Amino acid sequence: MIVLGIETSCDDTSLCLIKGDNSARPEVLSHTRFSQDTILREWGGVVPEIAARNHLAKLSPLIKQTFEEANLKVSDIDLIGVTTHPGLLGPLLTGLNAAKTLALLYKKPIVAVNHLFAHLEAVHLHEEITYPYLGLVVSGGHTLFLLVSGPNEFEPLGSTLDDAAGEAFDKGGKLLGLGYPAGVLIDQHAKLGNPKAINFPVGIRDSKNANFSFSGLKTSMRTFIDKEGLPKDQRLNDVCASYQDAIVRAIVLKSKYAKAFAKEKTGKELRLVVGGGVACNSGLRSGLVAKYKN
Repeated sequence: MIVLGIETSCDDTSLCLIKGDNSARPEVLSHTRFSQDTILREWGGVVPEIAARNHLAKLSPLIKQTFEEANLKVSDIDLIGVTTHPGLLGPLLTGLNAAKTLALLYKKPIVAVNHLFAHLEAVHLHEEITYPYLGLVVSGGHTLFLLVSGPNEFEPLGSTLDDAAGEAFDKGGKLLGLGYPAGVLIDQHAKLGNPKAINFPVGIRDSKNANFSFSGLKTSMRTFIDKEGLPKDQRLNDVCASYQDAIVRAIVLKSKYAKAFAKEKTGKELRLVVGGGVACNSGLRSGLVAKYKN
């Protein structure tokens, strides 16, 4: 089976052609992407209307490029998978309309995709992962644990009560005047700083559950800046390292409860699979590896 995937849930336009079945690891035939980071930097973040217009402008040439790189025609595919939720309404509709147009013209079926689940299931492109497993989605808009028992079986075990980890990174970086996307810049500064320099708080740390809260962390950054002013040079590195460390400690701490809940439900010690944009953060990777390296 050959599947065309279309993703436009936020600011990246991404298309992929995948070939596979249930007997082997899927093969990526081609993958194209357009990032709006440079365009949206002027606005300090994602503007849904601008993002939707850029998706509209880029989808057609990217579809053409995707099929050319795979040496295929649209008529060769068996299925279209398109992100339908969650996400920004305008960008989502742009991708969905493109998928519906292709489906109508070429008489191909469509499958609606929850991109949070897809964040986790993408692991099958790289590794042989058996069910069940414990999933952690860490992105700009979501932070949650899921017990994944099958391709369409996802049970929430815990989530953020307010802001996502990615939003905490971006808003914290904006307060520091770092620009957009701030999460990447905080990670770069954090590598040069002391994570113990400032004692930023870990939200609901004493609650024995798998939920998160990052709103208080953002407030503590604002309070710190109001008191000390914008940090510079090494002090900036230390602030970024400490702020990032608070986010990482919260996720590592809550993973302990999520793993316990998953074991209680399945009777097994489950493997942890991490997906989402914030999974690229070097501090988070190091923190989780240090906790679960055995």
